[in-house]
Amino acid sequence: MEGQQKRTIDEAEPSLLEGVKALIVDIEGTTTPIGFVKETLFPYAEENVESFLTKRYDDEETQQDIKALQELAAKDKADGVEGVVEIPKEGSKEDIIKAVVDNVKWQMDEDRKTTALKQLQGHIWREGYKTGQIKAELFEDVGPALQQIVEEGVNVYVYSSGSVEAQKLLFGNTEEGDLLELFTDFFDTTIGNKKDSGSYKKIVEKIGVSPEEILFLTDTPEEATAASKAGLRSALVARDGNEELTEEHFQNFLVIESFGELFGDDDDEDYKRLEGEDNGEVDDEDEDEDDLGEEEEEPEDDEGEDEDDA
Repeated sequence: MEGQQKRTIDEAEPSLLEGVKALIVDIEGTTTPIGFVKETLFPYAEENVESFLTKRYDDEETQQDIKALQELAAKDKADGVEGVVEIPKEGSKEDIIKAVVDNVKWQMDEDRKTTALKQLQGHIWREGYKTGQIKAELFEDVGPALQQIVEEGVNVYVYSSGSVEAQKLLFGNTEEGDLLELFTDFFDTTIGNKKDSGSYKKIVEKIGVSPEEILFLTDTPEEATAASKAGLRSALVARDGNEELTEEHFQNFLVIESFGELFGDDDDEDYKRLEGEDNGEVDDEDEDEDDLGEEEEEPEDDEGEDEDDA
């Protein structure tokens, strides 16, 4: 793998980064093991949410977090979401904290990816990173590969369902050190659902290059499909612990097991899939149907997201 990473983009035949000006990476299951989120970040947030709220209750930031969760709970109630835990807007500090804790644990049990939940989780994780109780784990190929990619002039971005703050905390506090300088910008679900092609169109506008000059890496086929519909190149990342990919996924997308493979792959058929000849694309009719639903979608309620939470 180290040999692959030392090859330059120009030397690779063909390089999967040929013609790419921007690389967008998912986090969980792509740069970071799923186990880190499930076994470290989630338990830390759940175990510390009550003490965090008690300690920070009067802080403006915490009040904003509580307000966002109250509004989401009210919307869930109005929408008839089963099992929703309501949060009163008036009452004692203790009663409100208890309701928020119960709501957060309910959302986590349901594996929801709401912006309000991710925001509070990010603030709880921030304390864990600051105290050294949390150190982010990356796959060993990620740091060296991203370093070389940046050195060769490709801008690197992150798109995750975790808040931008949580993303920066993760990459700023890895076991390999602070890697924030490798990234040009970060995107979260405030820009839209990761399985909605419209979200990737918005990211393309912000990055400022043509969609075909952007490569998106994710472990989730539905996200790769959405990115492809927006005109981006997409590739799936198969890692230990990730959900098994089907034969159809292997037919429709390039699949890599390491970022080192970005610097060259001998499989011309895989390269053709990356170039978009059969890269999870859908016909125009499907694209139109997707566009019709974009205005009504609420990014805050992106329960259908993948398990990318960091």
